[in-house]
Amino acid sequence: MHPYIVLIEQLSSGVSWEDAVMSFWIDVGAVRVEHFVDGHLAMERDLAAEARSTADGEVLLVELSSATYKLYRCKGSQLVDETNMIRFIKGLDWLLHDRAFLYESAIHDALTGALNRRGLNEWFEQRRRSEGGFVLAFFDLDHFKLLNDTKGHQQGDEALKEVTTALRGTLRTTDVVARLGGDEFVFVVDGVPCHANIQARLEDIIRQLPLDKYGLTLTLGTACYPNHGTELAQLIAKADSGLYRGKAQGRNTIVLWEESNQDG
Repeated sequence: MHPYIVLIEQLSSGVSWEDAVMSFWIDVGAVRVEHFVDGHLAMERDLAAEARSTADGEVLLVELSSATYKLYRCKGSQLVDETNMIRFIKGLDWLLHDRAFLYESAIHDALTGALNRRGLNEWFEQRRRSEGGFVLAFFDLDHFKLLNDTKGHQQGDEALKEVTTALRGTLRTTDVVARLGGDEFVFVVDGVPCHANIQARLEDIIRQLPLDKYGLTLTLGTACYPNHGTELAQLIAKADSGLYRGKAQGRNTIVLWEESNQDG
């Protein structure tokens, strides 16, 4: 049998790299390393190394960027050279962290740190598997173009970042904030019946945003899941319709979607 080490870690079940189960079956001589992610072979490498004798069950502590790991040297008379093994595991650690960073970057808005469209879609696909409803609020900032034109885009960016930070501070950990583009945002008030006391809640949230500082107001439309739609696109479209109805009414207002009050 060819000498080998197999490393299996549990990312497929959502376990963090720090908590992943790492098992090594070690024989002699050259070592074949197979790294599995989500059940698929993601990396395969041959390591040539000098073998040396060791007692059964020796444990080597390896300092990585995220934690200290134990490399369990299982039953066998000879092992791979420590230097090469540590170099490989550190490289693997870097790859996993890079993978996580790239994923987080792909689902978040670079300017504000809020979810982007992809992130909101992924949140919705997970959320729809749970019971209960939520209220989706879609808003944009009134007079934001004027702020950009008169104060510059840097001031506009600062306004977007501060509004996002303040908005997050008003919401619970189960609620989410997403920037769809420009000054258009969505946030979700989770686990509430359709529009139950939501007007007062939304007014309280808006009062806590630094809008006056930048000469802004906001206009907001809402829709309820699942009452007004079971697809994210449906909910956003209805909330967006309410938003533009609010714009037509003079801005700086909240419009709750009611099926009976719509033309279609």
